[in-house]
Amino acid sequence: MRVPLSWLKDYVDITMSPEELAQTLTMAGLEVEAVEYIGKEWGDKIISAQIIHLEKVESSDHLNYTKVNTGSEVLNVICGAPNIQLGDKVPLALPGAQFGDFQITETKKMGYVSQGMLCSPRELGMGNDHSGIYILDPDTELGLKVVDLLGEVVLDFAIKAHRGDLSSIIGIAREVSALTGQPLRLPKPVFQEQGAPTNQLVQVSVEDTELCPRYTARVISNVKLGSSPGWMGRRLLAAGMRPINIIVDITNYVMLEQGQPLHGFDYNLVPEHHIIVRRAHEGEILTTLDDVKRKLTPDMLLIADPTGPTAIAGVMGGAKSEVSEKTTTVLLEAANFKGGNVRRTSTILGLRTDASSRYEKGLDPELVVSGADRAAQLMVELAGGTVHPGRVDHYPQPVQTQIIPFSAAEVEWLTSMKVSEQEIVTALSSLGFEVTTAGPSLQVSVPTYRADIQEGADLVEEVIRILGYDRIPSSIPSGPLPKLKLDPWFEREQFVRTTLMGAGLNEIITYALTSRARMAAILAYPGAETAQALLRSYAETESIVPVQRTEPFDARSLPAVVLANSLSSEMEVLRLTLLSNLLETLQQNSKRNKAGLRFFEIGRRYLPAADPAQLPDERRSIGMALSGPAEISWSGELSRSADFYDLKGAVESLLASLHIGSYRFRASEHPTFHPGRCAEVEVAFIGASGKSEYHSIGVLGEVHPLVQQRYDLVERTYLAELDLERLYAAVPEHILYTPISRQQGLTRDLALVVEQSVPAEAIQAAIRQNGGELLQTVMLFDVYTGEPIPAGKKNLTYSLTYQAADRTLKDTEANTVQEQIIRALNEEFGAVLR
Repeated sequence: MRVPLSWLKDYVDITMSPEELAQTLTMAGLEVEAVEYIGKEWGDKIISAQIIHLEKVESSDHLNYTKVNTGSEVLNVICGAPNIQLGDKVPLALPGAQFGDFQITETKKMGYVSQGMLCSPRELGMGNDHSGIYILDPDTELGLKVVDLLGEVVLDFAIKAHRGDLSSIIGIAREVSALTGQPLRLPKPVFQEQGAPTNQLVQVSVEDTELCPRYTARVISNVKLGSSPGWMGRRLLAAGMRPINIIVDITNYVMLEQGQPLHGFDYNLVPEHHIIVRRAHEGEILTTLDDVKRKLTPDMLLIADPTGPTAIAGVMGGAKSEVSEKTTTVLLEAANFKGGNVRRTSTILGLRTDASSRYEKGLDPELVVSGADRAAQLMVELAGGTVHPGRVDHYPQPVQTQIIPFSAAEVEWLTSMKVSEQEIVTALSSLGFEVTTAGPSLQVSVPTYRADIQEGADLVEEVIRILGYDRIPSSIPSGPLPKLKLDPWFEREQFVRTTLMGAGLNEIITYALTSRARMAAILAYPGAETAQALLRSYAETESIVPVQRTEPFDARSLPAVVLANSLSSEMEVLRLTLLSNLLETLQQNSKRNKAGLRFFEIGRRYLPAADPAQLPDERRSIGMALSGPAEISWSGELSRSADFYDLKGAVESLLASLHIGSYRFRASEHPTFHPGRCAEVEVAFIGASGKSEYHSIGVLGEVHPLVQQRYDLVERTYLAELDLERLYAAVPEHILYTPISRQQGLTRDLALVVEQSVPAEAIQAAIRQNGGELLQTVMLFDVYTGEPIPAGKKNLTYSLTYQAADRTLKDTEANTVQEQIIRALNEEFGAVLR
């Protein structure tokens, strides 16, 4: 919030420099982001002048040729602003004036000599308005330095959300008064009331008192619209607001001064002079003051009349009853609206205003009367208005003053700072609190504008702010340190991170926010059925949906956790999978690097619950991605490209580091992966029967060519996604070991011919099952097809190691076990020895 220093001085005397004031306020919790000097660089090169000649440039459709009198000479100036008139007094930038990197020089345009420039408010640093020239007061002397007329010091504050009382210049002045000890001067509106009573001229109906605790209306007739006086326009510009007309400027002026938003309706344009405060009806549309048609919802509060909506409560008025040049009677609204509802309405409509930003912070319902009366006073003084007697004030449940018991001991208990009762009384009284003594404690009456004060701890903060945080003594904590409690998932994720980095992968961190379209892009054939693969929870045991071509799919129908207030269409939902982010990261890095595309991410997937009222299932997950050459050699040549087995090896390294010995890879299908090049990772869990059962914890494979093409990836790409919670559920609680046998082992090779459809993993599992205690290791080391192996068959060759812990095995013992294994394989798979 921008606060002009000259305006602030109307309410409190300030003897310190702007920088000292900014430092004092900041150290008391009112953060001053910047101290701005308007006019600091103007010097004597920008002066006041008067237009004494004005004519159109014939060869231009917008330029004017003017002669301006500076009081000592007459200069020629070319100007394109549409608002200047003969006799206007304006700021004139003489040759040599500097505006940033641009310097004014004498130039020749379309045959005319231009000896300067007439300045707009934006060029003077008084706002962003560049539509016209700044017009000085008619009684301004000629030749004066404009810095002496318009120069200003502005303090720019960052107002916190819980301090609605600071969204006004009087609120800042109250803090300055408390910190400096200078008396606070508040304006006291004084005016005469004439004519018919307001309650005979206006009817107010408030249908929703929860969203509108208080609504006040006044009527001011005989107003004469025109421009605001120069002093008001300058203050509004310095505070960041553009002057419009006297009525609108007065409402904005009072809002900045007191913090109470106001709105003026053209009384004669309000049907039946009846104001209705209600929720919007479904599908209602209102054209706001910015000429935009806005669709309303029943959650929004409206100011309406018997024919329909006329303003969005707390946000913006409507064009229907806008004050214009024809307005003679003003219906002045001063109301209190619920901050949360105003915030939601403003966010949904994408319409944030100075009024809504104040309501959002929470305003004092008692402020509406002083705000309306102050505006009425200014309309009498500056617009010649007549204030009608009384006001319509709908205030069914007046706010009650809160009283909090308090003592000096609370300050010392929370801060170790010793203060006297008199210091407490002085500090709190300076901020507007009423403090009385009642027995051993103080009774503090909290002013209604301080809704942020709820308990004694809040009062401690107020006392410390005013007395100074530097009075808090420095001390070293005593006593035993609390026992460190680490989040087990922090340790687990750190272990996984270290393991995967050791496997040669680089960690990435991506946003959990994405869009449905971005997630649907990883499906080779997007469809309602294939999209179910993104919703899979590995806490269950359902299978992945097979890949199949489907009808055209609308990604907007994909179930997801939707943000109520999304930052953009690209960040509207929480992700269902890590795979889309991994592919996007590969896509970006592949444009800049030929190798090293080996990534992993530890993050969460957000699976929507069946009941929208329930929270989503947040699944801790791991994603891995490999693409392109693994590395570049010292000679600059690229090594071999990554393949499925590199990714499988990284997964196996992780499983081994977690001491998960019972796992397998089962061929599967997934709509993201290449058919026949995808596998589910299954680990063994102890089932209800007490036996070991395999359940899936994730999927890995080669990305489908269609998906690869969508992401502009030239090299084959491999992805994996594992459920970290299911993975850790399989980690053994206790790690068991057996001593290494000192006895000699016997090795036997086993070459089998089986159908090509028989998985090698199934053969290996059967070998282990039938090998008994003597079989120590099984390793597949050769797969062969072709002559002389029959068509449709394959040769699998395993190396088996037999070993006993207490003796040296004899060949006959190993052979007996080997024959037992061969018979079992023949019975189960039809396997024969080669």
